[in-house]
Formats: sequence, structure tokens, C-alpha cells
Amino acid sequence: MKLPRYLQIALLITGLLVLYSLIGDEEPASMPLSVINPLSQNAHTRSADQHHRQSVSESKSDDFIDLFPSAIKSAALEQSQEVSIATKQSQRQEAAIVVPPLPFQLVGAWWSNHQRTLMLQAEDQQWIICRRCRAAKRVWTGMKLTDDWQLKSVSADSLTFIWLPQMQEQHLALGDMKSEPKFNYDK
Repeated sequence: MKLPRYLQIALLITGLLVLYSLIGDEEPASMPLSVINPLSQNAHTRSADQHHRQSVSESKSDDFIDLFPSAIKSAALEQSQEVSIATKQSQRQEAAIVVPPLPFQLVGAWWSNHQRTLMLQAEDQQWIICRRCRAAKRVWTGMKLTDDWQLKSVSADSLTFIWLPQMQEQHLALGDMKSEPKFNYDK
């Protein structure tokens, strides 16, 4: 069966318009809300439209993708999306566990034979940090100081601790206890 010439032309124009609408970057211009007159619709059409909007807004979830977005969105739908975004952000912030501040304070340092010895304190406990000293309760790198804190390393300008529940590192700066003080006895 052969199609008449006018149907072939109409089919070709329809196909070109479909391709143009798929490829075109421009979004269709929406009608302003003042042009739409809800009173001109009959009661049956309005109730069906309201029922459809309610069912769509109730069925929307976080993973919902609107394949056919309309130019007119209800304010309640936009507000519910804003509320859900704000709720997700607050849940993410609560989920991120904050590392507590270091309970340790550096209370002193002394040098003997070019060897630095540091005194560390937390509440009523004290520790001596040194490499070659013969102190009874000295601390080595890798030792647990409390149930939640471990000394990871000692560098020239800071002490590195690990908070064990989340394996997070924190540094304690040595400040002016980095180098041996020089005393000038000549006056």
C-alpha cells in the first residue's frame, strides 16, 4: 500500500519536529499563572487534577526522579523538598563524630646530655616522654596513655596522639620547648 503524498509530507514534518524537540536546548516557555483561569475548567477536570497532584506529592520519595516536570509546581511540594534537604544535612552533621579536644597539657621540659625530656599531664596523671632516659614510668611511642588516647609519635615541634575510638590524629605543639635553652653566664 502506498501512502498519499500529503501523508508522507505530514509524517516527515512530524518526525523532524520530534527530533527538533529532543535535540533543542531551549526549554518551552511556560504560561504565566495569570493567564491560566481555574474557573474556566469544569469541576470534574479540577477534581481529577487535584487528586492527581495529591497522589504524586504523596508518592514522591528521596529517590524519586520526575521524568515529566510541569511548569507549575505547588508551594507545598517545594517546601517539603527543602525540609527534606535540611533534614538530610543535619543528619550528616550528626553522623560526623567530632574528635574531643586533647586532655593533655605539656607542663615542662628539660635537657640532659642533649636529650630532651618532656613532662605531660592530664588531670591528676603525669607522664615522662623521653627516648633514652631511665625514668620509671616513661612513655614510648605507641603506648596507650588513657583508654582512648595513644601516643603515636614525637617530632621536633609536636607530639602526635591518636584518639582510638575513631583512629583520628591530633597534634600538641611544643611551643618554646622545641630546643635546648642557651644561658649566657658571661656578664
